[in-house]
Amino acid sequence: MMRESDEDIENPPPITSKAATNPHNNTPSNDPNKKIKIGLLSTFLLVVLVLCISLGVVYQGNPSNSVENEEGGGGDTRPELNLTTPTVLEEATYLVSPGPIPARIRMATPAIANGYTSCADLKDDIRNALNHLANTIIVEQSRNGGWYENNCGRDDPVFYMEDSFASPAMAEVEESDMASESTASKFQDDDTVTEDSYETNNQVQGVDEADFVKSDGKHVFTAYGDVIFVWDALDPKKGLSITRMPYNDTKEDCPYFGPMPVDVMEESEEDTLPIREPLTEEVMTTNVVSPEAAASTPGSPGRNRKTMMIADSMMMPCYKPKPQILSFLLRGSRLTAIVSEQSSNYFRAETSTLYDYQELTIKVYDAENVPLDGSPLSLLGEKKIKGNYHDARSIDNHGIVITTSNVNTDSFTSELYRWRPQYCGLNSTAYEALAKETALNETESFMEKMVKDLDVELDGNCDSIFQVASIQSGDSKEVYDSNLLGNFVRVLSFDMDMSTNQLTNEFTTSSSGTFAPGWPDSIYVSQGFAGVVTIGHTYDPSTNRWKESTFVSAFDISGSTPKPGAIARAPGRPLNKFATDLYDGHLRIATTTFDWSNTESTTVNQIFVFQLPAEDQGREMKMVGATEHLGKKNERITAVRFRGDRAYVVTFEQIDPFMVVDMGNHSEPKVIGELEIPGFSQYLHWIQLEGKMFMLGLGRQDEDIKIGLFDISDEKKPVQSAFHLEKQASSSAGSDSLAFRYLPNSQLLIIPKREWTWTADGNFDGFVVYSINATHITPVHEIQHADSQSIYRGCWYNAYLQPRSLVFQSKLTTLLSHSVLSTDLGTGDTLFDLNLDTALNNTECHGYFW
Repeated sequence: MMRESDEDIENPPPITSKAATNPHNNTPSNDPNKKIKIGLLSTFLLVVLVLCISLGVVYQGNPSNSVENEEGGGGDTRPELNLTTPTVLEEATYLVSPGPIPARIRMATPAIANGYTSCADLKDDIRNALNHLANTIIVEQSRNGGWYENNCGRDDPVFYMEDSFASPAMAEVEESDMASESTASKFQDDDTVTEDSYETNNQVQGVDEADFVKSDGKHVFTAYGDVIFVWDALDPKKGLSITRMPYNDTKEDCPYFGPMPVDVMEESEEDTLPIREPLTEEVMTTNVVSPEAAASTPGSPGRNRKTMMIADSMMMPCYKPKPQILSFLLRGSRLTAIVSEQSSNYFRAETSTLYDYQELTIKVYDAENVPLDGSPLSLLGEKKIKGNYHDARSIDNHGIVITTSNVNTDSFTSELYRWRPQYCGLNSTAYEALAKETALNETESFMEKMVKDLDVELDGNCDSIFQVASIQSGDSKEVYDSNLLGNFVRVLSFDMDMSTNQLTNEFTTSSSGTFAPGWPDSIYVSQGFAGVVTIGHTYDPSTNRWKESTFVSAFDISGSTPKPGAIARAPGRPLNKFATDLYDGHLRIATTTFDWSNTESTTVNQIFVFQLPAEDQGREMKMVGATEHLGKKNERITAVRFRGDRAYVVTFEQIDPFMVVDMGNHSEPKVIGELEIPGFSQYLHWIQLEGKMFMLGLGRQDEDIKIGLFDISDEKKPVQSAFHLEKQASSSAGSDSLAFRYLPNSQLLIIPKREWTWTADGNFDGFVVYSINATHITPVHEIQHADSQSIYRGCWYNAYLQPRSLVFQSKLTTLLSHSVLSTDLGTGDTLFDLNLDTALNNTECHGYFW
């Protein structure tokens, strides 16, 4: 493969040859005046070309700086980035695809954020990407498929994975473990005991994150599988609103076999799929617990699991699971639910070039007039959207939903593999010729269909799509990714304040998108800014190896329609969404780079700082600063928390270095304080005690939960002032920041805790409330959501509540697994115990952790 340094197909250099100056005369001219004129013209054109390139690439001026907010990443309340159409467009860099089909591939430079000026350009890029994918397969099959030439018709001894081919230069890259997330906290000076705390534990102030539990202070809305439960926040005993998602479990349209019954399976009794008998009436009603009985015992017992009735989608291909409510967004009197059903077209890829395992629907409900007599919420409007759900946010009245669709390139490449009968007996040269012809016959139709599918989603605006590119950088002659069209990531927006009439009749959405070879690593959203973080690769010429790199595709979401904005690249892989932060006109990213061949250290941990471009500065977020390696050799980042001009980082291999990083000078971030202690933190949460700054750390020490309190009032000498261990237990709050709640007035910490013994005894699933002061962390209350026997062998509905906690007037509401409990924070007394399965008159029998 060669870099196109001599010829740019889209932007060819000026023609200066003598023959070209006179298209009617192909013989050299002997006229000296003509030679002089041609020389002058060539010089003039060359000068013009250089000036144009210089003006188009080099920019002047200072970047726009936003108002500094002392809360930093957790307190941004105004747009940091105005990604309007720049006056300077970036130039693209191309590579040439190896193989029999001509194709050139764009690298992921800032130019890809220019978007498309026409859908014809998008079509050309898709065409090139498809040709490159075909080349990759043809070259590999030609090199390794000689067995078929001499063994035509015999059993195939090797199973060729159709999606496993990569560039010959591609080195194996290890992936880091995904760890925790962290959130920001809002502080008050009120010393009273009575306290409310029910907002979602958001990363960025003013940006509400989607969750399956929301509250407006009056009601609590929770998703339990396919059901929305709502109750009065202060008095749950007033009653419930129960809204079930519509569900059609008919087998008339089986994705595999067509209309039921499945005649194709009737050839022999051995081939017939086993059909599990439904539970008898006696079994279904055995040990059903009344609300009165549930309230009289600790936790929520389930029915004895005498018979297991679980539909298996693999054993029963026509089984269609119930819908699932994935998340909520709440604004004023509107509750927005993102609901998923299994796509009926998932196994019928021919219906679209973009296929999804989910069918998503945005449903908007009336959250103001809530019936508590068991009736459902009033549905105001709904709209189906494409893609598999990834995440969602709301900023004021703007709802943002991020989805990812898998691109069905299998239907394009399926006829290129050498085990296909049409290639039987052909040598490599003949195979390549026929495979090339086969690919070219399919390229145009697949491309046209794909653009049509994108057109439907993007309302015909091809300028809303980042340009197709290989997510790679570095001076390599190879294209790292074989399939540039693996996934299509959408950033969709809608008006959460649209009228009821619009919701009913004209529910409109707008979207932008980008192609990516894999699933997005994380999403970061701030005011006016949505960053899709994708893991790509950078070539290291010193080692002749590829290393992981982080690419951030920034969308401008300040308007009604998201648009491509800018791009940044950093070495390594970020820990999670909290490793990305926007502050003072700069994007900060904390990453770990893994290099298992390095004998000195297998990891490098750094924070990189990027300056956001002004309108006249093109599309690149330029790197302006970076830390040295953070931590000791072989350690990786396990927790990171940005706050204003400070970053708090934890790395780990054997011990836990806790570091304070001064980010005040964007070009020279540096460590100013460090502490080494046993264990490690996964999650960091800033708090204030006695007028001093502290950081709560939640993580692990050996097999135990560790809660550590770091005194950071002296940033150069951080101190662990207190810690507590929960023996042989785990907490999901280490990896799920929305399960963590700290009450600044009461100085109480609430986190979930689980103990699992693999037996009927000693299991615990619930919450623990801790009292926090400057020198002690003390357990105050333990709240059990199910007894040990029922956890181990109980019958439950096929849904599971992830742990969440809310506080109303110092009364704690905890949601977990299959129950909701209300606890007095002062006394620890149980005020209310709702078994959601009982409320549903559940007759199903699934495991506790279903």
